[in-house]
Amino acid sequence: MSTHVVSPVFAGRREQSTRLADALALAAAGDPVTVLVGGEAGIGKSRLVSECTKAGKALLLLGGCVGVGGEGIPFAPFVAALRGLAGRLTDDERDALAPLLPGQVRARPALGDDARPRLFESALALLARLAAERPTVLVAEDTHWADRSSRDLLDFLVRNQRAAPGSMIVLTYRSDELDRRHPLRPLLAELTRLPWVERLELPRLSMPEVVRQVRGILDHEPDPALVRSVFARSEGNPLFVEVLLDSGTGGEVPASLEDLLLARIERLPEESRSVLRVAAAGGARVAHALLAEVHGPGLTGALRGAVDAGVLSVDGDEYGFRHALIRDAVYASLLPGERAELHGRYAEALRGRTGASGELAYHLVAAGDTAGAMSAAWEAALQARRSLAPAEELRMLERVLDLWDAVPDNSGRIGCDRGSVLEKAANAAYRAGEHRLGERLASAALDAIDRTAARVRAALLLDQRARMRAQLGRGGALEDHNEAVGLVPPGHQARGYLLNSLAEYLMQIPIPDEAQHAAEQAMHEAQEAGDDPTEASALITLAVLDARLGDLDAELPRLAKARAIAEGVRADAVRLRALHCESSLLQAFGRLDEAQEVARNGLAAAREAGLARSAGALHAIDLVGPLISAGKWGEAAESLEHALELAQPGTNYANLLCFKGYLALHRGDTEDSDRIVTLAREQVTDTVLPQDPLLLPRLEAELRLAQGRAGEAATVLWRTLELPFLSVSSRLTWPLLVIGAQVAEAKADSALLGQLRRQASTTRIAGPVQAAGAATFEAEAARAEGAPDVGLWEAAATAWERLRQPPRLARALFGTGEALLATGGDRAAAAQVLRRAAELAGDLGAAPLRETVAALARRGRIPLGSGEVGAPPGSGLTPRELDILGLVVEGLSNKEIGERLFIATKTASVHMSNILGKLGVANRVEAAATAHRLGLVPTPK
Repeated sequence: MSTHVVSPVFAGRREQSTRLADALALAAAGDPVTVLVGGEAGIGKSRLVSECTKAGKALLLLGGCVGVGGEGIPFAPFVAALRGLAGRLTDDERDALAPLLPGQVRARPALGDDARPRLFESALALLARLAAERPTVLVAEDTHWADRSSRDLLDFLVRNQRAAPGSMIVLTYRSDELDRRHPLRPLLAELTRLPWVERLELPRLSMPEVVRQVRGILDHEPDPALVRSVFARSEGNPLFVEVLLDSGTGGEVPASLEDLLLARIERLPEESRSVLRVAAAGGARVAHALLAEVHGPGLTGALRGAVDAGVLSVDGDEYGFRHALIRDAVYASLLPGERAELHGRYAEALRGRTGASGELAYHLVAAGDTAGAMSAAWEAALQARRSLAPAEELRMLERVLDLWDAVPDNSGRIGCDRGSVLEKAANAAYRAGEHRLGERLASAALDAIDRTAARVRAALLLDQRARMRAQLGRGGALEDHNEAVGLVPPGHQARGYLLNSLAEYLMQIPIPDEAQHAAEQAMHEAQEAGDDPTEASALITLAVLDARLGDLDAELPRLAKARAIAEGVRADAVRLRALHCESSLLQAFGRLDEAQEVARNGLAAAREAGLARSAGALHAIDLVGPLISAGKWGEAAESLEHALELAQPGTNYANLLCFKGYLALHRGDTEDSDRIVTLAREQVTDTVLPQDPLLLPRLEAELRLAQGRAGEAATVLWRTLELPFLSVSSRLTWPLLVIGAQVAEAKADSALLGQLRRQASTTRIAGPVQAAGAATFEAEAARAEGAPDVGLWEAAATAWERLRQPPRLARALFGTGEALLATGGDRAAAAQVLRRAAELAGDLGAAPLRETVAALARRGRIPLGSGEVGAPPGSGLTPRELDILGLVVEGLSNKEIGERLFIATKTASVHMSNILGKLGVANRVEAAATAHRLGLVPTPK
């Protein structure tokens, strides 16, 4: 018989303990660290985490995922982890984190499209605040049971952990539970790609480690024969070692694992065995008050025996089985009638308890009360909606639908018909991102309702199905939008919204004329109904459509008006859309400095709205694009790295990846660019990039050309040239045609060149950037035909020079020099433009273009010279460092500089160190004084 149930000696795990301790030390030093701790059931994951965190000075936030009937409870690990922080939270934090703090808030949490992203941002902000005060470790145990919402929040926190320096996140999970279809499996694979995430798998104990464990349990030197028997039977699983030693059978052990686990239970007094049976029916963890109500008198003494025996453990005001396997064995030993009776008692105890509807539904199903279970599942769905947990809301609504036919007076019980339940389920699926399921549910809901009697309801369902079909890249979206508008009569409150939704989709396809008409109608309906957000959104759509025809200045006031309306009614999403569209249009018209400024305003507005990571990625795209076009590739790369840390998987992430792949390609790293293109493709399996559907095909064609695979590049181009919107999407089409001409030249493909010319003849030219693109295409096409034209190249170079876009200017100058040499033109002029091209390429870091220019110069026997551009006199600072020095003079901290320039705080710190070194000063004050003395920054007015 053992002296200790659990070994006081932590046997083995030296390597794993060291790695976890090193990770905690990194977090304490200010680096983000996440550790994924996996292993089979009973292997000691929780013990390892406990041993490594109990002695440190870090704040420990511990929460576990709870499986109730195989289904996780929404945000369970976060609710548990934050339970002890109530006194340390501000009122604003309590309000922002309301869904994670049941019973601790002043008001109901806000709902709406932005509510869930705000909740996630607030959770990250809290983690960052706590970690700034002292190292903070967030532990989520048993994440193989995590609900969808908990997985989403964990994913968000880990991906954005760099915003919370000093934090450490630990996730434990049973690796033997993760089959190919387990939802945690792809999340772990994605997180493992992050550089600050470490995966730690716990192996079974070796024979010497089992000897140490047994010695600690028995408190004396064990008999070698016993150790050999225990090791052989347990196979090194620490839990099985404990249970075998505690079984009291020496070397003779029960035949099955269930018998083995129950053997230690059977030696307990009957009162303790009884409370364990009651607790097993309650789940992995049961609150004391609930257990007392279900068990009845005599609970304290019965619990004492179970806790002393190491079968139950105390966690705050809850009791949990020391291991889920023990709970499973006890639960399996219950007789069917006994099990149903216990679940019925739990159901009675849970009735009327706030936030317990999900558990109540589970217990009622297990007790055989289908009618009560359906009602409870309905209430649980409503609670999940208030908790901003759409995936769990969807699951509960699916349960209602599953039980529907088995319950008499089903509609009367919940006050809702089946069509309405399907409608709510479709809406939950849309918010949860389950678009395939959502489309099926929306179709079923539409079949269940009378479209003529419930016209508005049907119209809103059609609009939602259209959005999901568009996301899935399936047909029928336009038909749904049109039918939705047709169902709602003029003057109805919903008509403006539906018309604007149609207009936005038509603009995206694009069918601009129809989009214009729909947006005009939407604005009229919105004005009549007093619907300010819809009016502002329609105004944005009209401004974008009209600006694309060529007159941006006329439309900027309309965008400003839309933004003012949105700000007046606090419609954050509409305000952010206005800023995005303005920045995008400014870039399209070559006004790059203004585009960057508006993009930074968009980033600031997203941050103010608490949506920096959900909405901010789109404004990061708006910032990086102009930086690349302006030749500020170093700044673009810094902002890109910061944006990729913040962006969530999806189309915006893919867009940012394409920018990164472009820079890698034009800096000469085709291998890295190829890898990035593959990653981007994985993000857009079922759809295209909404901001620029041609971005990925352009990059892929250009990459294949650089790799010497012109045939594959041509295949990409032929496929892309079949798209129906190229003629009206001219801002996107001209860059594609330019790359196409380069591919046609490399492949000597006259058929491809002919198709490109036919497309060019139907593609409009709106604004100076498109005019420069058209001029470049004509020059590239003439080059591909073997008839280089100096005049065409000079026209292109002049256009790009006027627009101040060095990357495209450098290519046009190269083309000019090549044409001059090929046609026997002025060699001095050729030398001049080639030197300029080489200089620009060198400044950009565009190694392939620099080498192409140099090779042409060697063939033409033209010396290029060094082409070096000096730094500002007396400083040696780069342009980026001068920007940062100017902000230091303004008194900004590294964090504020990072926010202003949209770079990581650590990147700003590195730049600051370089500035101090180059100026030979010791601190920021001296740097500011030196900047004034040398005239390195403008004097403040």
